[in-house]
Amino acid sequence: MKRNSVNFPRLLFFLIFLMAYCKKEHTTTTNPVDIDTPNTLTARPLMVEYWGGCCYDRNDVGPLDAIPDSVDVVNIFTLGIGKTSDGSWEFEHRGVSGYNDWNDVLTKAHALQQKGIRIVCTSFSGNMVNLSGTEAAKMALIVKDSLDKWQLDGVDLDLEYNGATTKNIDSAVIALGKYLGPDSKTGRILSVVDYNNYNIAQIKRTNKYIDYVMTMSYWNTAKQVRSIVKSYGAAIGDVKNVLIGVGQGCAITAGQATPTGEELKIADTLRIAFPGSGMMEFVFGCSYHHTDANGNITKDVSYTQHIIRHLKQ
Repeated sequence: MKRNSVNFPRLLFFLIFLMAYCKKEHTTTTNPVDIDTPNTLTARPLMVEYWGGCCYDRNDVGPLDAIPDSVDVVNIFTLGIGKTSDGSWEFEHRGVSGYNDWNDVLTKAHALQQKGIRIVCTSFSGNMVNLSGTEAAKMALIVKDSLDKWQLDGVDLDLEYNGATTKNIDSAVIALGKYLGPDSKTGRILSVVDYNNYNIAQIKRTNKYIDYVMTMSYWNTAKQVRSIVKSYGAAIGDVKNVLIGVGQGCAITAGQATPTGEELKIADTLRIAFPGSGMMEFVFGCSYHHTDANGNITKDVSYTQHIIRHLKQ
């Protein structure tokens, strides 16, 4: 603007108008700019649900969009971190896509996120054993890029190794810890699941990178879980970072399901004796497709709801 082209009265009027406008703008509440950053993990989850995305008949497990609002984290079971035929790393969802449309899974996952539920991808850890630092870094970057693309909240590592009870995945956990878990400060989750204390040493060595550990000895009683919470609590650094696994049995080896009613006793024990510790259910919705006397699907998720009521009193 050319200063000599505006006379003084008009300039004065413009300045008065501008001051009034700026004052109004200063006092008006505006919405924050929407930025693409993950939510910070401000509280440990009390209830984690494994959703059987692959490997099970759709009539044996509950649908993703039936997850109760009071669940804290949903683990999609299972994806795969591994190498392709050309030697490059991938984070694949072929197992889940074989039973579902992946875009539909993401749509439903994002709807759960809008309710405050975190969505985590589970992968077995067999392809992460004794990686070099270079290979671990390549793997971790692929995982990070995949989570960015899918807009999901983290990774859960299943510490099972095709018959072996324990292996060394230190380099992989450390590399993932750059992008996930408490040391990364990104808010994205890095969890592990184990049983029978097999990987206590692994968890202890890398606990600074891990948010929490879940157990999959589903057959335990409330009395037995006391020692389990203590042993895993010592390994991860805090009993509040331990979640005890339970399950009805539709996706659990015969004879290894949680004894009927014991899941509620476990919830009470954890709430009273180990406040802040939590539970995990494998898998969600075993009773969802049961039918009533008239042949109608019950959509029963009471197993999950009852646990949460006892755990979160």
